[in-house]
Amino acid sequence: MRTPTTQLLPALAALLATLFLLAGCGGGGASKEEFQVEMVAARNRVDSSLAQVTNATSVEDLLARLRIAAAEVRSAAQDVNEADAPDGLGDEKRLFETTLRTFSQEIVSTVTTLETLEGAAASTRGLDFQGWTAVQKRLAAFRKQGVRVPPLERH
Repeated sequence: MRTPTTQLLPALAALLATLFLLAGCGGGGASKEEFQVEMVAARNRVDSSLAQVTNATSVEDLLARLRIAAAEVRSAAQDVNEADAPDGLGDEKRLFETTLRTFSQEIVSTVTTLETLEGAAASTRGLDFQGWTAVQKRLAAFRKQGVRVPPLERH
């Protein structure tokens, strides 16, 4: 024999399961607008870290500024990692994060090379990073998907 309490248990269980699923999903992640704000902030962090490199006044200052830029790019990658992506942009977010981490490591490797090859930094007329180009491609991929993130500036 079913009592009113036992009749309510299946309905209550279904309601709790639905609420649990909705809470776990988070409604599909961040909105595209929220995600765009996060990606623009990461892009701006990278861009400003690269801009400060151009203000170096000596070889030592250049190497120090490159180290700072590498750390800032790595931090931007972590910010990207922590951002919620809307449906359909999770893969692109992960690619952007990986690209930023690779770019950071490329900058660190450049500093190591310049320190190892004494005099190389003083005679260098410019630096060209493959990672910069890769970041530009990732930003362009965002724009194709409707996330308005400007390209990095040339410094």
